[in-house]
Amino acid sequence: MQIYESQEERDQHEHAMEALAEELHREVGEVQQVYERALLDLKSDAKVKDYLVLFVARRTRALLQQSPRA
Repeated sequence: MQIYESQEERDQHEHAMEALAEELHREVGEVQQVYERALLDLKSDAKVKDYLVLFVARRTRALLQQSPRA
C-alpha cells in the first residue's frame, strides 16, 4: 500500500509530524517512523479519511509518550 495518495495528503501529514516533533521535543525522523507505521495501520481500515491525520497524530503521541527517548 502506498502511504500517500497525493502531494496534498503528504503535506498534511508532514505538517502533523513536524508539530508532534516540536510538541514532544523529539526528532522529526523519530516521529516520522512511528507516525507512518500508525498511518499505514489505520489507513488500511479507514472508510472515511477526513480525520485520519487526527487519529494518527493521537496514536503517535501516545506511543511516543510511552517510549523512552532514542
